[in-house]
Amino acid sequence: MAELDDKELQRYENLLLKAQQYKIPEREMTIFDTALKNHHENPITELLSFFLNPNEKHGLGTSFYDGFINSLNDKEEYEDFDFGSFLKVSTQQKTDKGNFIDLWVETDTALIIVEVKVYHYQKNPFTDYLAWGGKKLKEFSNLTKKEESYFEKELVPLILCPDGISYAEQWLGLAYNDLTLEIRTALAHEFFKISINKWGIFARDFLLHLDSFVDLLETNMESINFVVQNMKKIQELVELRDSVYQEIIDYINNEIKNKLGEDFEPIVKWHTWAENHPAIRFSGSNWKDKWTDTTLNLHITKNPMSCSVHIHIENQNDELIKKLKQYLRKVKFQASEPWYERNKKFWCMKWDFDEFNLEEIAQFLVFTQVGLNKVETEWKIKTEC
Repeated sequence: MAELDDKELQRYENLLLKAQQYKIPEREMTIFDTALKNHHENPITELLSFFLNPNEKHGLGTSFYDGFINSLNDKEEYEDFDFGSFLKVSTQQKTDKGNFIDLWVETDTALIIVEVKVYHYQKNPFTDYLAWGGKKLKEFSNLTKKEESYFEKELVPLILCPDGISYAEQWLGLAYNDLTLEIRTALAHEFFKISINKWGIFARDFLLHLDSFVDLLETNMESINFVVQNMKKIQELVELRDSVYQEIIDYINNEIKNKLGEDFEPIVKWHTWAENHPAIRFSGSNWKDKWTDTTLNLHITKNPMSCSVHIHIENQNDELIKKLKQYLRKVKFQASEPWYERNKKFWCMKWDFDEFNLEEIAQFLVFTQVGLNKVETEWKIKTEC
């Protein structure tokens, strides 16, 4: 790798400093990011129905219903409308034409039919939904005409979507963020009266998950423009990083060969572990088991970069482990407790380093590779005899 002059280094440092302002803040992950990672609308609808119903076992009272109604009252069309109390909620309602309405909520004064959208496309048979809603209102009217307080309920067609914009005629749009804001306000009052339970935690995570849908709408043009305008420099930095990785590998392999001799042929495998951390696996071509190795895991999300060193012994036995433990007692660094993987096929240990010092790390890998070389070329053979 060619050496960088001071001017080039300063140019790259300035670019990195400027890039910091475009870094996207990490969003808090929720349990629903895993369970509903593809944003399927049906599970979201079922969860919303569960929390909207104050008679369910979540113990959160009318918090979700109150927040839902308050978000509707925030709309100009319904700011003076009294929805009254919750009566019923249902999901996946089949119409006469065989279409399905995601969710409907009956209140004292209204029938709210809800289409739950995660993505932009609003190509549903909305006129059929309205026809079902009109028919349902007639059923309500027939049931209440004999009562003294008879009045006709109002049909409220609603599209719940990330941007809160309805493209369907006669349908009101409501954004997830507007809904979650009102629900959180209602929940805050409820939490004063009850102790936090598992449903309160699930409700919080569910609201965070609904909030995340706004990410589907956002295109950070400033970040895009910055990358486009600086693509050549960014690519130079990527190539510089990759060349540094190779320099690290070459330096460590040279140190290992100096110790084990020119006849030793190192094998290097490149893996990616959690958080996209590079895992560089060092082994020997003449080793009995090819997945015995020392792995250098570079913690590239830390600044400055730190690392950990792992050893994996394939097809070990108690005698081998006893000998290796005796060898590893010479190490001055604190190791983790050993563990097994894949039904005890692998015996493993790990050492964490707060700082990445190439010379120190290389010497430690030399030490572990000498030990693993003994395991694979001497001790395993002796135990088989």
